Amino acid sequence: MKQALRGAIAVATLVGSFAAPAGAHHSAAPHFDLEKTVVLDGAVTKFEFVNPHAYVYVDVRGADGAMVPWRCELASRTSLTRLGWTLDLFTAGRKITVKGAPARREANVCMLTSFVRDDGVEIGRNDDVTKLPSSRPPSIARAGEAGPRQARLADGRPNLRGPWVAQFGPGRGRPGGPGGGRPGGPGAPARGGPGGPGGPGGPGGPGGRPEPTAAGELAAQKYDQRFDDPAIKCNPANILFGWTHDQHVNDIVQKDGDITLQYGYMDFVRTIHMNAVHPRTIAPTTAGHSTGRWDGDVLVVDTIGFAPSVLIPIVGLMHSDQMHVIERFSVDPNGTTLTRAYTAEDSLYLKTPYTGSDVMLRSNEPFVPYNCVELSGKNNLRPN
Repeated sequence: MKQALRGAIAVATLVGSFAAPAGAHHSAAPHFDLEKTVVLDGAVTKFEFVNPHAYVYVDVRGADGAMVPWRCELASRTSLTRLGWTLDLFTAGRKITVKGAPARREANVCMLTSFVRDDGVEIGRNDDVTKLPSSRPPSIARAGEAGPRQARLADGRPNLRGPWVAQFGPGRGRPGGPGGGRPGGPGAPARGGPGGPGGPGGPGGPGGRPEPTAAGELAAQKYDQRFDDPAIKCNPANILFGWTHDQHVNDIVQKDGDITLQYGYMDFVRTIHMNAVHPRTIAPTTAGHSTGRWDGDVLVVDTIGFAPSVLIPIVGLMHSDQMHVIERFSVDPNGTTLTRAYTAEDSLYLKTPYTGSDVMLRSNEPFVPYNCVELSGKNNLRPN
């Protein structure tokens, strides 16, 4: 195919021949036509190495001889960096051949599934480039091997401090695999709630998806994931989904008066006010208002005051401002595994509670700011 395209037509559309990467169907299908493949033979003009999606820009010569600019979406910078991807993979002027799925609502846009470098090496969307010929080692900063860790602080409370990364789960890969993190502690058995092992990633898992009320169903009818997904607005959706999504490294700051949860996804920050009560008036936000207390060695967090949003973005299960979330955080005796069990109740939108759990491992990677730059363009904008 590559030889046929060179020097002739530079863009081909192949119907019914595309095999999407594992896990891509649910999140990519609303935005890209996974039944088609475009093949683009051109030169790189720009590489935006950002979260939540990196983009490579390529000038392609059309059938009429004119240059046509294309924009092709990749995974997040965080995921690609773990796979050794660096800025020099797409230097300006470099000749490449891109294969991908075309966008549904914007011309000259695709989701990159693989590309062929000018030296003939083909790299898949989820390939570890450190294992390919002529690649350079990853440039990500490492925290090094995890050293001894105090299981408890001076006050005797369990030590929650430091960086943590989700063990694995839908859309987040597995340790050592595509999109996976590099946890610092020993392996731990998979645990899961709705969405499968690792926490809230979608429907399914023990107990399944909660049943919405009539009001919840009406709210869901107004939600269209193609245009209303919170990620498009650099929003983490909610405190449950954002904690584990895409295995970004989270950081916990633990002080006497409060505990701060710094999410690696979307630079979302929550403050847990210890031994406090909720104020009478709360301005609704994505984070809500959280209070905490210790139940033995378990941190119990009570959160209310949410702005209405989506509970499971992919399937459009909604929550109202009446949602009430209880989370229970516990650390294993060695201080290397952090487990969160959660229950979300919403008398207005949910007939049954949304329950589950997720597992974090102590991370050898430091917390890195997410710095969301949304570049999806018209493909994710609702038509007028």
